[in-house]
Amino acid sequence: MTGSVENVAAAQPDMMTPSVPRRSWAVPALTLAAAAVAVVFGLFVTNTFVITLAGYTCAFALFALSLNLMLGGLGEVPLGQCVFFGLGAYSVGIGMVKFGLPYEVTILVGMLLSTAAAAAIGWMTLRLTGAYFSIVSWGLSGVMMVAALNLTHLTEGPLGIFGFPPIKFGPLLMTEPRSYFWVCAAVLIAMVLLLHAVRSSQFGAAIESVRQNRHLAQSIGVDVFRQRLKAFMLSAPIAALGGALCVPYTQIVTPEIFSVANTVDALLAVLIGGTGLLVGPIIGAVIFSILPYYLDLDPNVRVLVFSLLIVVIMIFAPGGLHRIIASLASRLKGGRRANSSR
Repeated sequence: MTGSVENVAAAQPDMMTPSVPRRSWAVPALTLAAAAVAVVFGLFVTNTFVITLAGYTCAFALFALSLNLMLGGLGEVPLGQCVFFGLGAYSVGIGMVKFGLPYEVTILVGMLLSTAAAAAIGWMTLRLTGAYFSIVSWGLSGVMMVAALNLTHLTEGPLGIFGFPPIKFGPLLMTEPRSYFWVCAAVLIAMVLLLHAVRSSQFGAAIESVRQNRHLAQSIGVDVFRQRLKAFMLSAPIAALGGALCVPYTQIVTPEIFSVANTVDALLAVLIGGTGLLVGPIIGAVIFSILPYYLDLDPNVRVLVFSLLIVVIMIFAPGGLHRIIASLASRLKGGRRANSSR
């Protein structure tokens, strides 16, 4: 029996990655480049609305990253990921307006609550896979929306929570556009580096083995359910962090934040940017939120444009835009090699 398992592992070397984590310097290098771009952007862009929108894009990208942990990491579509996004936003709203807590404390509370909620939800739902898991998570988002509508003593019902006191992150006032952008960009960069470290760890390799073939992963000793639960619990506080950082931009928290439409927006960003690339969701978030502003698209036209873009990408580049770029780069290298050999 041992010999057969070893033979299977030898035939599938990727499945043995839990013991041999893969490391790459590409993501840290790209992250440093992104940090430099963020510094230049924050220093020289004078349009305050664009700067504020860029900060919101960073917060939304955190939500997309959390979703990609499940979609790109496990191959699951968590339509209820908006539950954790909403918990982060409502923690800020309730904590600051109802209890007078500092903004930083409410962020931590939201992340802790979302982690605990993910543990409970995951324990009940992660034994399901595919469409079954997606449908159940979708139903949970509806439950949270109904709860937010009816717990008026906490959530103010359909009117939502507004009238925030000054929102500060340390000494920085989050309603000041440049400060808001700096904080959101710094948090996003730190999260990308953290997720890169996770992907390069044994846990990341175990998740990759589960995504490729969970039955084979289980046969070589990977606890599939435990790894899926850990990934789910990791994605939840990241989504909550994104929700909390969106509050200074929206200045209101309503039950609609638990709508599946928010998850679909993040899902589109992930699909556009690419699930196989760690920074793919960030690319998608930038395209999804900032590009329409510069193109001055009508909301209805925007839906049409992005719907067509998704169709084209899914047909010609299922891995996202980065697959198209990688394919073009590969062809250019091949052409150069062919010319040099002549």
